Parts: sequence; structure tokens; C-alpha cells
Amino acid sequence: MDKQTQKLRTLVQQHLNQTKTDIEKKYGKPGKNSHTEIWFYRKYKCGIFMDEIAFIFEEDCVIDITLTEYVFWIEYRSIFYNKGENPEYKVIKLL
Repeated sequence: MDKQTQKLRTLVQQHLNQTKTDIEKKYGKPGKNSHTEIWFYRKYKCGIFMDEIAFIFEEDCVIDITLTEYVFWIEYRSIFYNKGENPEYKVIKLL
């Protein structure tokens, strides 16, 4: 399991089934592309790299989390959590 997949695994363990209030307390106000069912948070690294965390909600509770990596502001790969499936984490490379 690579570093980014481990990061998503940690996020899932910490935040799955948490409320919107809990997420907002930890991460602050969601990005402007967010809406009631999905909230986006961006984290910049070394100027050219960026991670985007998407929290997906149902009835104000987190039901899914995705992690997308960007290089030079171009989507590089997305990592998805699939509860109860094998493999549980799926990586889709876009470049």
C-alpha cells in the first residue's frame, strides 16, 4: 500500500460516519466548489503538488472519502474507498 493510499485509509478510519459539524471543526469551511452532498478541501505541497480530499455526505454524515492528487494543477490520480469490496482501495491513474 503506497503512502497516499495509507493517507486515505487513515482519513476513512478517522472520519467515516462523522457529521458535517465534525468535519468543519477539523478542516474549516469547505472549498467554493463544494455543495450540500460533497465537500472539497485542498492541501498544497511544494508549490507544484496538491491533494484534494472529497467528503461525500448522506443525511449529514460522511459515507465516502476520495483523495485526488494533482501535479502542476493537472489531475494525476484518484484513490477511492470501496467499503466491503476487494480491493478496498482503488487507485485510478489519469496520466
